Amino acid sequence: MNYEIRINGESVDLPPAVAVKLDYQSPFWLYDTIPGSQDNLPAFPPTDKNKRIFSYFHEPQSGGRIREYECQQFFGGELMKEGYFLLTEADEVNGFKGVFSDLLGLFWGDYQKVLLSELELGKLPLSEPASGEVYQGGQLAYVLPTILNADFYGGNNPAGFEGRMNEYKNGAYVSTSPRVPMFMVSFILNKIAQLTGTTLEGEFFQHPSWSRLILYNARATDAASGVLVSGHLPELTVEGFFLELRKIPNLAFVFDSVRKRLRIDFWENKLGLPVELDWSSKAVKAESKTAERNARLQLAFELDGNDALQKDKPADVADYFSPLLGDDGRNGLAKITCKFSTLLVDPDTGLAITRQKGNTSVYGQGSEKTSPRLLFWHGLVDGRPRALPSHGSVSLFWHGVNGLAAKSWSKTEAIRQNWFYLKKDFIINEADLSTLDFSRKIHVNGMNYFIVSLSVTLPIKQPAAALLVSC
Repeated sequence: MNYEIRINGESVDLPPAVAVKLDYQSPFWLYDTIPGSQDNLPAFPPTDKNKRIFSYFHEPQSGGRIREYECQQFFGGELMKEGYFLLTEADEVNGFKGVFSDLLGLFWGDYQKVLLSELELGKLPLSEPASGEVYQGGQLAYVLPTILNADFYGGNNPAGFEGRMNEYKNGAYVSTSPRVPMFMVSFILNKIAQLTGTTLEGEFFQHPSWSRLILYNARATDAASGVLVSGHLPELTVEGFFLELRKIPNLAFVFDSVRKRLRIDFWENKLGLPVELDWSSKAVKAESKTAERNARLQLAFELDGNDALQKDKPADVADYFSPLLGDDGRNGLAKITCKFSTLLVDPDTGLAITRQKGNTSVYGQGSEKTSPRLLFWHGLVDGRPRALPSHGSVSLFWHGVNGLAAKSWSKTEAIRQNWFYLKKDFIINEADLSTLDFSRKIHVNGMNYFIVSLSVTLPIKQPAAALLVSC
């Protein structure tokens, strides 16, 4: 038999004539969830070898402790899948039963569903350097941008308050202005990686603008001697933070659950890659084609209702709608709603501006909250530490030549305008499965497609069933 399963690196004994159905899912087409895969594996016979591999769990005396076993599936010497085997049942007659899963729903372990504001990320010294930048371990941790906010104290302004958070004059911060640290997104991502034992890499961290993202908030340090990191973070879960961040610049997540690695690239860059594979000769004749009626995009922010300047949804933060298509039957909207939004810019000062109560012990405002918002850190510009909704050639607004729709969603929008689904079978081999890359297009009989899902049974005796999307 060419089929092999390894548990923690050791090949297990399999039943004779075993057939296993494997399902593959693309991680790139769903924005509000992390799609994972799960396969039902055959029961492993109760051989002496298998009993040892599973630590004799079938014996009542072994107790109730089980674990997630690293699992690799090979066929013909090629690695088909890698993830975990979850042991569910064991007995001396029927052997060891369980399922294979990539466990992406638990990629961040116990912290997956914990709010950022509840994470134990430590405390940093409260510092006010002239640069507005505070570092930890050689990495830029938080910044102190001057933000216009006349409503910070709800109109009960203390002496010396001039309507600005992190007010800065003559090369120093003004003591009568509320001090509000704003953390770098990259710093928080790395702190989460350290806490959860994961590794992050990819284009996002090297980009000259996107690497400068900061998390806006309005919580003052007041009389605190240090900066509690979690106290200045939005109320998003760890998983939600990654998912919502993904929507803004249309990121591509590639998970390696066994090695606990996540690569964060830009999906639009992958959409522009040339076609490398031609599966025309592998295609089985006949297919089922389905139209996509929601062929247009609607890109929207969940705006902060506590910001008086954004209650009526000004043009800068308005939703983006793809242009109407000539085919009326396909003018439905596929809506992407982002919990992250951004701030407006004051035309007189060029500073970011908001009008909302801050979170401060002064005047009993300790329960005030802000919605998740992003800005780009610019550093000192014209004598002010600035954070703005644009940097370089990118903007955090949907509209405009540098807006998110044009810079991060245009290829996605163009694909959607000619979008249809195709259910098609292919005669493939184990080498095709081992090199499967959902980020690359395939060519089939004069058309290009992305693979959305693929199902195949090992040993491969029948065609694989694929769901394709036109591009």
